[in-house]
Amino acid sequence: MREPAATAVGRPPSREREEALLDAALEVLSQVGYDKLTVGSVCEAAGASTKTAYRRWANKDELMAAALRRAVERELAASHTLASTGTLRGDLIANLQNQAASEKASPNLVVGLIVASRIAGDLGAFARELIRRHETTYCSTLLTAAAERGEIGPDIDAEYVADVARSFYLHEVLVRGVRPDRARIARFVDRVLLPLCHDQ
Repeated sequence: MREPAATAVGRPPSREREEALLDAALEVLSQVGYDKLTVGSVCEAAGASTKTAYRRWANKDELMAAALRRAVERELAASHTLASTGTLRGDLIANLQNQAASEKASPNLVVGLIVASRIAGDLGAFARELIRRHETTYCSTLLTAAAERGEIGPDIDAEYVADVARSFYLHEVLVRGVRPDRARIARFVDRVLLPLCHDQ
């Protein structure tokens, strides 16, 4: 259910306050999910008044679209430190483990992003981009390194591998309701990802 629009007059928040509100929006999203998130709960987390938020964004959807755009821009600009073990199998297992242990494995955050992704306009677009961004980035890097070592061919479709890895991750968090442990990740890598990488 969407929060009704509100109006507020006055000067918009400073850049620092705006960034604090956007960071708080992502934090609240990871804690309660999209449906339960309100502009008021975001403002409370940021230590700001709702009037401050409404001077910049008309409603919850506009606030969350801005927050997700900020998250996408950060993901694009970030220099991710990936685990490097010297083998494709080891790299895939280690990096899937790191993902499962991160704040990105929060069920509320995952569900919140999926709900937001179904909303038309910028909010949905930014949510979909954020959902796909992480796996696409690390799979491309790992597979390029593996191809350079001669473990796999040079023409592997990294985006397709990323889609499969993302499906596993979403299934574990949303359907099984748990973060996958190393044993389950290793089985997935051995039975699905590695055969996929060698078949292309």
